[in-house]
Amino acid sequence: MTTYPLAVPPAPPPARSAGATAGTLWILRLLSGVQAVLLLAQPILAGRFLDGDFPSLSQHGAVGLLLMGLAWLVVIAAVLAWRPGRLPAWPIAVAAACAFLLPIQLGMGHARMLAVHLILGVGLVAAGVAVAIWAWRPGRARHSYRAPSNRAVPDGGVQYR
Repeated sequence: MTTYPLAVPPAPPPARSAGATAGTLWILRLLSGVQAVLLLAQPILAGRFLDGDFPSLSQHGAVGLLLMGLAWLVVIAAVLAWRPGRLPAWPIAVAAACAFLLPIQLGMGHARMLAVHLILGVGLVAAGVAVAIWAWRPGRARHSYRAPSNRAVPDGGVQYR
């Protein structure tokens, strides 16, 4: 009878420190916080325009252009917080939806299609603020850290590096 050596489970990979999570989370916190403040400024600027402060309309447009670029930085920060930082992936989807919808929002504003512009604006403000609130919750890095998962290793447990 042939006996085979017992398969020894591979040693788990070295655990990542919470420092990677905290570092990528701070990037997401700063960018999403700036985005949330700018998103909240948009209805204020539009309201000032409606009150007769006509230069506020150009500021509203300038902040909208700034938000289009900043939204993609928030997407990149959310990806970094997810993959190396080991945080959940749902902020990526919300940030990407904002990044894709902001040019549509800008186009609707320039076309004076205010019914779509206002409703989409409310959704964008809610989504951006939701990501910022989630990122800034106290203890986020500590509560979101998850240990690395054991992956199947080929060749009976020999790990390749």
